[in-house]
Amino acid sequence: MTNDVWLLARAWSTPSGFVRGARFVFRTIGGLATGKRLVGLGGALSCSLMWIVRDQQTPVWLSSPIVDLVVEDGAVVGAVVDKEGRQVRVRARRGVVLAAGGFARNKEWRMKHHGVPGYSAAPEGDLGTAIGIGAGVGAALELMDDAWWGAGTVGPDGSHGFILSERSMPFSIVVDAAGDRFTNESASYIDFGHAMLGHTVPGPTWLITDVRHTRRYLSTSYLGRKKQWLAAGILVEAPTLNELAERIDADPARLAATVDRFNGFAQTGVDADFGRGRTVYDNYYGDPRVKPNPNLGPLERGPFRALRLYPGDLGTKGGLLTDADARVLREDGSAIPGLYAAGNTTASVMGRTYPGPGSTIGPAVVFGYRAARHAAKR
Repeated sequence: MTNDVWLLARAWSTPSGFVRGARFVFRTIGGLATGKRLVGLGGALSCSLMWIVRDQQTPVWLSSPIVDLVVEDGAVVGAVVDKEGRQVRVRARRGVVLAAGGFARNKEWRMKHHGVPGYSAAPEGDLGTAIGIGAGVGAALELMDDAWWGAGTVGPDGSHGFILSERSMPFSIVVDAAGDRFTNESASYIDFGHAMLGHTVPGPTWLITDVRHTRRYLSTSYLGRKKQWLAAGILVEAPTLNELAERIDADPARLAATVDRFNGFAQTGVDADFGRGRTVYDNYYGDPRVKPNPNLGPLERGPFRALRLYPGDLGTKGGLLTDADARVLREDGSAIPGLYAAGNTTASVMGRTYPGPGSTIGPAVVFGYRAARHAAKR
């Protein structure tokens, strides 16, 4: 399914996108007709691992959050979990692995470490409980000030979304409250998110598109909910750029100047300000039919739309500091005996960058495996 995403975004604009979209639809219908619930991406990997767990008849306790760790003589020897409203003490002969996500939905921690309440697409239960418990037994914390940032949306119902292809496709720009561009819209979501957070102009950020963007490219954020988003003012539409600027409280002359300059870049194929469309990475979410640069298309045709963007994320990067065997470390660099961690519960091995898709689930699998290997030898 990962290989579907980039083509599905342009299912109505390119033959390859249309073919991939048709395959996706028929594959989904085929699954429903045969009683199969098809999954992709991380869900597919999780399902495969769960199949192994069930095949081995390993007990799985759902809705059983960790409450505390059991420590004896400085070593972790078990955990206390809340199972069906009753606290159960579980003894662990080899060790305990904490892999309970980050703290993306913990507003108090978000304000403390990030300075924003958090507009995360992570699950509601991503509260950092395991991180706090690990810190309580002496674990060191790292990268608590960072996250897997990106352009986020907040719906009328308060739900959070995440923008990927929409900001990169041609016939679009991202501007601040003054009506100015401030970064490469096609950059990786981490870099784009950092640019949003580092931009000092107060006020909202907007994704501005012309009608070709609306008609040609898939926009998942408000799919099927356009009226509700328009009514809430999160999505704004106007027949001209001047009227759009007035409706989003931007300076019409300034926005017009920004668009004129960008349209010139679209003609030459070179974004002289931020280099949009210069790299193969940028082109991944682009339209090859648009020449000379698949990421640059002029904003000329109305109606125009403005979608409000927030500094969103897919999860947090900070957590328990671990070594190459996933052992949880203290501030002095020593390992806490019997305690391991993996996934977003740990400080990301990727640091502050984003090398590519799978940068969270890949290390989670690798370090979960290394933790089990090391614990098995204890």
